[in-house]
Amino acid sequence: MKVLAIGVGGSKLMMSIVDEGGQLLEKVTLPLIAEGTKHLILTTIKQGAEQLDISGIDAIGIAIPGLADVENGMWVMASLTGISDFPIAEEVNKIFNVPVYIENDVNACALAEKRFGSCKDINDYFWMTVSTGIGGSLVLNGELYRGHSGHAGEIGHFIIEERDGYPCGCGNIGCLDAHAAVPAIVRYYETFSGNKLDDRTKQLGELARAGDRNASAAFEKAGYYIGKALAYSVNIINPEAVVFGGGVMENDDLIMPTIKQVFNKYSLEQANKDLKIIKTGLGYNAPLLGAATVAIIGVEKRERNNQ
Repeated sequence: MKVLAIGVGGSKLMMSIVDEGGQLLEKVTLPLIAEGTKHLILTTIKQGAEQLDISGIDAIGIAIPGLADVENGMWVMASLTGISDFPIAEEVNKIFNVPVYIENDVNACALAEKRFGSCKDINDYFWMTVSTGIGGSLVLNGELYRGHSGHAGEIGHFIIEERDGYPCGCGNIGCLDAHAAVPAIVRYYETFSGNKLDDRTKQLGELARAGDRNASAAFEKAGYYIGKALAYSVNIINPEAVVFGGGVMENDDLIMPTIKQVFNKYSLEQANKDLKIIKTGLGYNAPLLGAATVAIIGVEKRERNNQ
């Protein structure tokens, strides 16, 4: 089996041909603007496909930020991009004429972690991405938990700062997403130092490791908010593990100590003393492996139904 995996991010679109063993056979990354339109998304997918050998693919999997109506292939809403009510599965199917399956990007990563990553033998875990935005996903009893309307795990929209909260793309004030994702970390550094910085945590990580206290403090401030929100989540669901992914976790040595310290302060120790807090085993390609997993599961389900 071969599938075309598409990971839609806040600043880039990643595409890869992936086999059923999780091997990325080909890969391309194209830039996206944060406020990308539906037309731009489709055009970029076409451009990426022209650089890959898509002959013989069995299906397409798309991992999208925000809310997804999986059954109907609808991209419901993304606070980061402003996209809403986008029948992306139908539109992509028109281009390639193969089955298309979609999933929220964090849910997709959580599914891939079970199939290809660090949770093959773990049945209860919380997957959390910290990147241009923040999201969460629950796997309980070995199955993705979607919730009543299919949108469980939205830790990025915990209100964690009311007094001096920043506006979030969802319309609320003080969300975790607005206080601990990449734009917030960059904003903290600029406020602390008075210097302007590109919207990149890689540069901040280099500054922090070189001894820039303002850069270190920016990671620590974001880590405080993440640790607090994570403690509240874990107190409710009591998972065996929390798995972190996303670009910010490339600087896990700078942010994770604060996350764990704050988590330990606010979580119920007696109930969660065996909790594992780990980094994804999927690495930088987690979104692609997530999209591939969604497509592979879709093909497997279709084959079972046809038997």
